[in-house]
Amino acid sequence: MTSNLLKIGFIGGGKMAQALARGFISAGLAKGETMISSCHPSDLASAKAFKDLGAESLFENVPVVEKSDVVIVSVKPSIVPIALGDIKRASNVKANKLFLSIAMGVTIKQLEQYLPSESRVVRVMPNTPALVRSGTSVFVTGAKATEEDAEVTKKLLKSVGTCEQVTENLLDAITALSGSGPAYIYVLIEALADGGVKMGLPRDLAYRLASQTVLGAAQMVRDTNVHPGVLKDDVTSPAGSTAAGLHFLERK
Repeated sequence: MTSNLLKIGFIGGGKMAQALARGFISAGLAKGETMISSCHPSDLASAKAFKDLGAESLFENVPVVEKSDVVIVSVKPSIVPIALGDIKRASNVKANKLFLSIAMGVTIKQLEQYLPSESRVVRVMPNTPALVRSGTSVFVTGAKATEEDAEVTKKLLKSVGTCEQVTENLLDAITALSGSGPAYIYVLIEALADGGVKMGLPRDLAYRLASQTVLGAAQMVRDTNVHPGVLKDDVTSPAGSTAAGLHFLERK
């Protein structure tokens, strides 16, 4: 039975769209046959990825809106006006749907201008760990979005990680923190692992230990509500190796 499942469309079928689609299926919010995507005719890999999920995959945008309850706009920011323009120009399409945009830097006001006036808009900022259902997402509701739309958005985003509702003025800072943040953590993991290899550890073991160490430390901060400085002090014994390492980092 699919009658209670959301009909979800994707305008753009890239990696983030695929990650979200898999998360929605895993959480039981949708099935492949209740989803549809559109992508550029040259992007055969994205088309195949959605077909492999059991979803319909097209090379035009208007049918995605026609067949969906929720439409996720997941094209590059420069493509948003073009893709949404197709919908605004299609006078015979009912666009009174919920549109979630993950296009970085495209504001609520711009999205509402690009879409037909009856459209309900939510701007979303996810990050790439959504690929493994550990994403960090925030969202902002537009003028016509309802409380029910906010609840649907939360349900969808929580299927691929965590989700919080914020005001739009915070999105630039959030983009810098959680949007770009994974890149900084990857550099940290690589550095920790390189240090282990320098001391004689096999590289695959060093990566496993470094990544699990970061994962565990992050979960301690998130789940204990203890200040990171206190948790750091708990690891740092007087005159111990951690104290020596921290001192070296501070000097450099």
